[in-house]
Amino acid sequence: MYATVSYVVKVFLYMALKQARSIEHREYDEAMRHIAGLGVKKQARFLQRVGSLYNGIRVGPDELPQESMARERDGTVAPHWRRGHFRMQACGEGRRDRKLIFVAPMLIHASQLQGDIPAPKPYRAGSVENPVRVAAS
Repeated sequence: MYATVSYVVKVFLYMALKQARSIEHREYDEAMRHIAGLGVKKQARFLQRVGSLYNGIRVGPDELPQESMARERDGTVAPHWRRGHFRMQACGEGRRDRKLIFVAPMLIHASQLQGDIPAPKPYRAGSVENPVRVAAS
């Protein structure tokens, strides 16, 4: 429960930032508007498919910084994606103040790749029995 609440709080804090990006997806509402013009049989079939649709908001940075992906570092760790996360960064006079920033996902040891770029893992919030998958954008 703590992990889920923490994740939700972080999303709301991120959405309050000036540079935050949020895109609304109204798939369920659009499908329900489409149903209104169908006949009874087609409505029944369409309603079965509509059950898996939902309205949502996709949040994330406008773009991923390319310069951070191109850094070369020595190490023995295999190439992998580092997940995006929130951080309180020191700022202001004497670095006494703090501001919330979003550190974008980045590919670690990209120069060591021999083939395709590995796909990032999906974010999971919730318990192991009932995970909530969140698409990273």
